[in-house]
Amino acid sequence: MEIPTKEIIEQLDSRLVNGIAGPVALEAIDTIKAQALEIRELQAVIVRLRGEASAKRRMSDFRSLPEPRPVWEQFKRTWKEN
Repeated sequence: MEIPTKEIIEQLDSRLVNGIAGPVALEAIDTIKAQALEIRELQAVIVRLRGEASAKRRMSDFRSLPEPRPVWEQFKRTWKEN
């Protein structure tokens, strides 16, 4: 599940531009924006790690096939993750 951090940041920026947020809220908004950016970075890391794990499982499945194995490129196209 992806958290809509981009939309949150845009909404906070629009409140700052329109002067809706009071001076006390500015620090809170800055903190929320920083946390939203950190969440986006963490989501990117999760996606990368999932991709790496999938690639490792695919390679493991390929290596477990008996000889003669299919061509790697053909195997990649037909491999389906459980």
